[in-house]
Amino acid sequence: GADGISLTALDVDRMTSYLGASGGSIGYGASGSTPGLPGWSIEVDTYDNGRTQDPTDADHVMFTFDGDPSGAVAWAPLPEMEDGAWHTMNVTVADPHVTVEIDGVAYIDTDISGYFGFPAYVGFTAATGSLTNYHLIDALEVTQYVCE
Repeated sequence: GADGISLTALDVDRMTSYLGASGGSIGYGASGSTPGLPGWSIEVDTYDNGRTQDPTDADHVMFTFDGDPSGAVAWAPLPEMEDGAWHTMNVTVADPHVTVEIDGVAYIDTDISGYFGFPAYVGFTAATGSLTNYHLIDALEVTQYVCE
């Protein structure tokens, strides 16, 4: 299976589409003539697309800005995610601090320099390239948000 899933905050002031490129770009990133989605994304990548795009050959979680799947701002390797089990992911984005926990383990817990102050649509993207896989959301809970 391939390629992964992302949680993406899409900057509505700069967006031109709801779709990024397929395959290793996981639906949020740029590839060829397809632009990436402006804003930020947190990907859970389960397929090695080579070091020109991925920071490691292992499954990993990565934070990136503006649809650049090769521009890791923060990342960490993960244990095997394609094990047929459900996994929980907790994300906290409190400019400039980002925390990403998967199955109770904090893989990203750091301050990140970048632009977070934009009106956004928050959603999910996923892709499989020429392979197949399930990328499912069983439950979503937003515990705090800020809006005008």
